[in-house]
Amino acid sequence: MVIKKKTDMIPGLKDSAYNVWLAGLGAYTLAGEEGTRLYKELVEKGAKLDEANKERLSELADRAQGLKGEAKDALAKITTPIENGLATAMSRLGVPTREEIVNLTHRVEELTRLVAKSQNAEKAKVKAEEAPKRRPRAARA
Repeated sequence: MVIKKKTDMIPGLKDSAYNVWLAGLGAYTLAGEEGTRLYKELVEKGAKLDEANKERLSELADRAQGLKGEAKDALAKITTPIENGLATAMSRLGVPTREEIVNLTHRVEELTRLVAKSQNAEKAKVKAEEAPKRRPRAARA
């Protein structure tokens, strides 16, 4: 009696296993080729998108600058009449302006320095009058 091997029991098993092996090698090779091509394609698409985003960002920045200028103009149109009205009302009430207060502050500082200088001179004069007058010493022989 002839004993058959287990692999011989299933016809074509050896060929099927070999074909699976070859398919795996083919998939590996294809993944390497397609992976490199796909990588390059993704880099190109990313570069295009990056450039488009930079242009769009630049446009948005320019637009924001324009809107900023418009906002400043609109704010000036609103605040100028209010500031003028407040200045007129404060003037009628006798409230000094900032400039007047600054000028007065400088003048007070100047006067304070002059008073201090005058007081120091007065003190020096009094000390000089109170100090005993020195007599010359007799010459030694």
